[in-house]
Amino acid sequence: MTKPEGVIELGPKPFERNAKGGLCTRIGTVFLRTPGLVTLPGIHAMQRMAFIEELNRRRMEGGEPPLTDAEVDLEIAESVDLLFDENYALIRPDPRRMELAMRGDAFLQHYVSKRKIRYLNIQSSQVRDALRQCGEAWRMAPIPRYEEEIRTLIENARVGIGSRAIYYYNHLTGTRFLTLGAFRSIGDLPEAELRALLLEIQKNLQCRNRFANPEIDFLPAEAMSVQQFADEPFAEMDEKTLRAAYSRLLSAFEQGVKDPSLRQDNPDDPGWRRALSGALVQKSNETGVAAVIEGLSPEFFMQIEWLPGGRVAEGELFFDPIFSEADEHPEDDQLRRLCDHRARAILFNYVREYSQIEYVNIGRTRRSLSGRTGQGPRAFVYIVELKERYRDKPQVKIIRIQRWTVASHLAEGKPLLQSMIEAEDYTDYVMDRRLGARQLGMHLPATMIPRTFRELVRDRDGALQNVWTGYFERDYISGFATDKIPEHLYASDAFATAFCRLLGQAAAPNIVVGRATVEGGKTIFDDGDEVIQLNAFHLPQHLILSEPTGSFTNYARPYVETIADYAAALNRRKDLFTTDFEVLADIFVNSFEDELARIQRVYRERRAGFDTLFRDRPMDVNGSIAYRWKCVLARLDAVNAHALACHLRDYINL
Repeated sequence: MTKPEGVIELGPKPFERNAKGGLCTRIGTVFLRTPGLVTLPGIHAMQRMAFIEELNRRRMEGGEPPLTDAEVDLEIAESVDLLFDENYALIRPDPRRMELAMRGDAFLQHYVSKRKIRYLNIQSSQVRDALRQCGEAWRMAPIPRYEEEIRTLIENARVGIGSRAIYYYNHLTGTRFLTLGAFRSIGDLPEAELRALLLEIQKNLQCRNRFANPEIDFLPAEAMSVQQFADEPFAEMDEKTLRAAYSRLLSAFEQGVKDPSLRQDNPDDPGWRRALSGALVQKSNETGVAAVIEGLSPEFFMQIEWLPGGRVAEGELFFDPIFSEADEHPEDDQLRRLCDHRARAILFNYVREYSQIEYVNIGRTRRSLSGRTGQGPRAFVYIVELKERYRDKPQVKIIRIQRWTVASHLAEGKPLLQSMIEAEDYTDYVMDRRLGARQLGMHLPATMIPRTFRELVRDRDGALQNVWTGYFERDYISGFATDKIPEHLYASDAFATAFCRLLGQAAAPNIVVGRATVEGGKTIFDDGDEVIQLNAFHLPQHLILSEPTGSFTNYARPYVETIADYAAALNRRKDLFTTDFEVLADIFVNSFEDELARIQRVYRERRAGFDTLFRDRPMDVNGSIAYRWKCVLARLDAVNAHALACHLRDYINL
């Protein structure tokens, strides 16, 4: 990395370690009018003062007068705040001056690889839009979601100002939180260090940073008042008086903390972790996270790991320069994972197919939302935000890599030609399965398009093969997955009634097509694929099955053997409803019976169309789609809808 000439550098290098292995500094400031990088420990205000002092010292050495007040203001106005954690250099931009933040970003890349630079304040639409329009949604600071990530967040947030690290730092607001446990821990320190810390707390409780947030605050904020500290003349006290004042403040702090989980700093206490992590991300990414992509549900967004792609200028695609860095360092596993070759191939397809692209952002799901097992290899899922110049809003697409690909067959030791044929057969099967499910009454996304891209893969012998990999594209369905509906919504009688009606209706085609896991034949229903859409009154209006996964797996078992699985969907919500549960059970069962009878009636009225739907597909009793379709229709024709509904009612825990 070539650094510009004449840069003022004060403090340790970014990510430099001390003798104990910790970071030498966790904050920094980039100056752009006179180029400079300051990483001295302390607070950002102190770094700005140190920079101005160094600039004046150099001017005096050169025979120039010190900066005027107006010139000082210009230097500070052209500065950008940085934070450092174990993994990233974090830019805290002023949303009103994103051009300045991006200039600071470019300057910082002389010191830190672009892949290790992220942006905070993404609750601001100005910050989000600036990154999205560059195709750089991947540079939004990652949001801690899982327990191990929250523990890391808390561990990395521990900072000091002058010496001892006794605070927890909120990267978004710049506030350092002082917990009761941390304040209690300083009581046995030597007199000089105790006095210095009390003076440090006292001073910074009364200071505000450039974003008008307190430099130090208590956790919880109502536990203590700033005035209780401000009135103590710590600098003038002898040791006995000093320790008495500390004991008095500690007692007041203890009395002010009402939440038992906050009385001790205990990372193993879920209540303490929850409270502290909440304080560390307040006004944070999560505040507006659902709006990062309009209509994207929060639980889905939180699982997305945004990836480098490229920017489109006048119809020309420019891949992110970080891909070149990955090519130069093939041994870097972390960089190779970030520069996902599949995401790059998908982006390339879009640029080939669309001529009016403004920007594209691509991410992949970090973990499965359903946690479902027994379906063979995991189907990797990507999300694409595609904005065309003539559209007011971006389109959001879901990309699901085909579960059984040429690569997976090669890994099993199959020849290349056989692997290609079997992968193509599976693509056909998935599309046929979708057609059959839709014909039998399932509400599915309007379109699903099979596509391919090329990739280099290794067969079981380690030889490289250039093969096609299939994937399926569909529109994102906004709403609540039925297994992730906020519990408080069930307390509404109107919500509960509409929900039970839609869930009962969805259960009918689900049992008809026999959705189940390949391994074990476990019924798939109400576990993340069904999406409830609300109307203008926030009541359930539609239920759409986003993915007909497992359809036609259970094509031979009698309905009565799986009917209890559908009753379980209602039973597990029994304690959440305030409406009479027997009334809701009637709605659920009657909706199931009515929909099942409707599907059966439609089949009988249009029997020829149904029976011949897959006549061009091979009939194989080992499980071809044509054979499964025949079995499913025969089972549907034979069922007594009313009798099956009575069985369903028998399994509901009234």
